[in-house]
Amino acid sequence: MTVDHAVTYRADLHVHSRCSDNPTHAGIRAMRGRESYAEPLDVYAAARSRGMDFVTITDHNTLNGSLAIAHLPGTFLSTEFDTWFPEDGTRVHVVALGLDERAFAEAERARASIHDLVACLREAGVVHYLAHPLFDMTGSLTADTVERMLLLFNVLEGRNGARVNRCNGLLRDIVATLTPEKIADMAARQGIEPYGETPWRKALVGGSDDHSSLFVAGAYTVAPGDGTAQGLLAAVARGDCEPVGADGDARLLAHSIYTPAFWKLREILRLDEPVPRQGPLKLIRKGFGRIGRDVPVLEKTVRGVRSIAPGLYRDGDGRGPAWEELLEREIGSLLAAPDGIYGVDGRELNRRIFAVAQRLADDVINLHLQPLIDPSIHVGRKRWLQSAFAVGMVHFLQLPYFIAWSLQSRDRASQERLRRHFLAAGPPGPKIAVFTDTFDEVNGVSVSIRRLAETAVERGVALEVMTSTTAPTGMRGDALNFQANGWRPPALDSARALVVPPIVDVLDYLEENDFTAIHVSTVSGTGLVALLAAKLLHLPITGAFRADLPRSAERRYITWFCSMLDEVFAPSRAAARDLVARGLDPRRVRVLPVSADGDAILASLGGPSPAPGRRHSRGIKHALSPSPKSRMPARRV
Repeated sequence: MTVDHAVTYRADLHVHSRCSDNPTHAGIRAMRGRESYAEPLDVYAAARSRGMDFVTITDHNTLNGSLAIAHLPGTFLSTEFDTWFPEDGTRVHVVALGLDERAFAEAERARASIHDLVACLREAGVVHYLAHPLFDMTGSLTADTVERMLLLFNVLEGRNGARVNRCNGLLRDIVATLTPEKIADMAARQGIEPYGETPWRKALVGGSDDHSSLFVAGAYTVAPGDGTAQGLLAAVARGDCEPVGADGDARLLAHSIYTPAFWKLREILRLDEPVPRQGPLKLIRKGFGRIGRDVPVLEKTVRGVRSIAPGLYRDGDGRGPAWEELLEREIGSLLAAPDGIYGVDGRELNRRIFAVAQRLADDVINLHLQPLIDPSIHVGRKRWLQSAFAVGMVHFLQLPYFIAWSLQSRDRASQERLRRHFLAAGPPGPKIAVFTDTFDEVNGVSVSIRRLAETAVERGVALEVMTSTTAPTGMRGDALNFQANGWRPPALDSARALVVPPIVDVLDYLEENDFTAIHVSTVSGTGLVALLAAKLLHLPITGAFRADLPRSAERRYITWFCSMLDEVFAPSRAAARDLVARGLDPRRVRVLPVSADGDAILASLGGPSPAPGRRHSRGIKHALSPSPKSRMPARRV
């Protein structure tokens, strides 16, 4: 529904503060942490700086966050209730807007069942909506559950700033197709009376779902009104509103995870104390130094990097100074501005944080990984241990990115089922990433991949070849190259060099550009990163290999690698039998003759079928997402 009134008002209707102190996630509870450490006053300041006319805080099952800013102009009380569908135990979140403490107490007693909670809010006249409806928190979301949602709620969150377009967009598509007949059919199946006079017309709201105060108002709601919070809420209740802003991505979710994680780490390590206590914490804290509230952000950041990664500055190495220049340009310029980091929108801030963080991570890994994997570089035991610690620490600190990519993509299969049920639409065409480390060489693998790429162009199938070398990131001929973080020349007992691609850069590129399937022709470092990406992004992955398994120490590793693939294409029947004999499921092993052309390989990856009479092997299932024009990864400088 489009707002066409001359005077409209804006509000982020989904945002959290440190008062979300009773987390629903078991891991956070086990660590006695909070879902957010953002101060309510900081949330208010961020919302106002980014142009919000009204401000509320929707902490979980409490009014404390919004009460903390209730004395400020343009505010109203809100909360986000945890509740459940008693039919199947699916947990969902219902945001109640503009309620008072009495209505909150009554709703709190009723929230064990979503039916009781909704009835309570309706009776009290409290405006409410269902938050991120298609985010499956309990792994039990089905089409029946979504039908119940559509019958119970006429206001839904159509743009959640922490969820990707694959989730938000599907909900918007479903809502756009609702008709009186469809609602009547759902009511008959579910035994629920639809609410309202026109229950097929759903109002959509927007909220950032921010937990860090960094990305407040990244998504928000626009509605007409009379200049009061009550007028805004009345417009939402009658459906005269629309969601505005950006959908989320894994990077934004990761940065939102970093903030509470940092505050918890600071608490555990007592980083506020001027003098660290004795014991193991003293050794761990040494790499961080003191991080008190009185220490400027950039100062503590630069000081920590110089302490943890002095090699970036050693012997005239320019990487450290270059990174500090990037930090000052991207973040320091914001901090010096009147509105600070709130001077840009959440999407731009998200981009800047990622650019700075990944530039530093790549530099540190590149500096320390090479001595660990290249036997020609001789370093002492102490230096070797320091390098191992540095590489391990960087990957540990990158865990929120890995967690975020997994969380944002784990619902691909259920979302595809919902698409078929509500939209009667099959999966869009596939977008395939092919990983290889021999594309520049002249051999059977490279010839096969080139033929596959050429055929993909002829058939209109989206396919990109990816590799990793020591060359700068960018296109190299017909393949996209990711600059390796480390490289080792071929060992005496192996014909392959070891290449370690930048894991986060590869994941970011695949997710940002909506790839739907992965194919590998290598079991080296490039193949391992492709395998990791497939598992984290919940994508199907297949592999085709042009040689029988070697009779060497590599045999066990290759067998393990093949066992992790969804389908393996062996070069001969003998190789296929060998894989099955070593424990692979025979249903996942196929014979792909060396003579197979591009059509046959493409068919195995979900592309168009080859012409009649052409040989081909069965392949992976169709992909799950659309395939827009790819965004090139940022080049290293």
